[in-house]
Amino acid sequence: MQKQRSIDYFILITTLILIAYGLIMVFSATYYTAASKSMYNNDGLFFLKKQLIGAAIGGAGMLFFSRLPYQKLIKYKYVFLVAALALLVAVLIPGLGKTTNGSSRWLDFKFFTLQPSEVAKFALIVFIAATIAVNQQRMKKFRYGILPVLLVLLICCGLIYLQPNFSAIVCLCIMSFVMVFVGGASSLQLGLIAGGGIGAGALLMTTQSYRMDRILSFVDPWQYADTKGYQVIQSLYAIGAGGFFGRGLGNSRQKLLYLPYGESDFIFSIIVEELGFLGALVLLFLFGFLVYRGIKVAMRAPDMFGTMLATGIVTIIAVQVIINIAVVTSSIPATGVSMPFISYGSSALIIFMSMIGILLNISRQSKA
Repeated sequence: MQKQRSIDYFILITTLILIAYGLIMVFSATYYTAASKSMYNNDGLFFLKKQLIGAAIGGAGMLFFSRLPYQKLIKYKYVFLVAALALLVAVLIPGLGKTTNGSSRWLDFKFFTLQPSEVAKFALIVFIAATIAVNQQRMKKFRYGILPVLLVLLICCGLIYLQPNFSAIVCLCIMSFVMVFVGGASSLQLGLIAGGGIGAGALLMTTQSYRMDRILSFVDPWQYADTKGYQVIQSLYAIGAGGFFGRGLGNSRQKLLYLPYGESDFIFSIIVEELGFLGALVLLFLFGFLVYRGIKVAMRAPDMFGTMLATGIVTIIAVQVIINIAVVTSSIPATGVSMPFISYGSSALIIFMSMIGILLNISRQSKA
């Protein structure tokens, strides 16, 4: 029997620093809004308390999965998948799903709000990793390498499209593509499917007026400064005001009810405004180092299942960070993608911390 190593403490410490960073910035970004609105009981700590609860639950999940041998997850790939699909269906049922800004993306349990698309990320990573591990000698064959993943991905994305949540679809598709590619699927088959997927995505973007509005506001946000381009412009104001050292922690002006979703999708703008280029650079270094250590875990995993789990976890973290920063800097059209460990949102925090627990468990069993 292979002697177990200690967990990768670099991953653990980096994750904890990111969580602490996020808690501080969620508090800073939300205190004024929460204290000034009766819907939050005029409690400046409203968002921080919820995020702390998410961090506590996520900590329990991280500890659990860091101790549970990751090989056992392969037995429950269908359990996780069915649970995720059930939640994705439930959120579409009137009375169960919580609708915000025309989208039904959350299940409201009164004391806790769950976002099923976050659960779907976890379930899909486990399913794809298990599928590749079982069929690793047949990955070049479409029937075994791509088809099972493609069918499940289409079902998940179809349900998420009905919410609608186009940004989650993009993240899941990129993550799935990377996992199947690393798993050894045919490059030609992947290329053809990727081309078709991009074409279908472009077509879907033109079927809804609000998506076309985002594209138009991306091309020239100042032409729509009072409407579609407002959020991006306020984000750019925040980033531009930060300079090298920032205005100082807690001194953001854009968070004073100017920048919508400054605690979630656009928290990076508040970070740059308050902590400047230097604070943003520290954050990017932390994410880069986490991804680097995650790649090392994937390369040293004792089996294909561990390699693919680590690949999926690292990929979804990297993809969300890249898309989030691209959106707030107006490098791509605006879409709602949170920054892992940093943005407000208990569901995402719990899922990402649990996935880090899996990564730590894989590192414990990694090859020297």
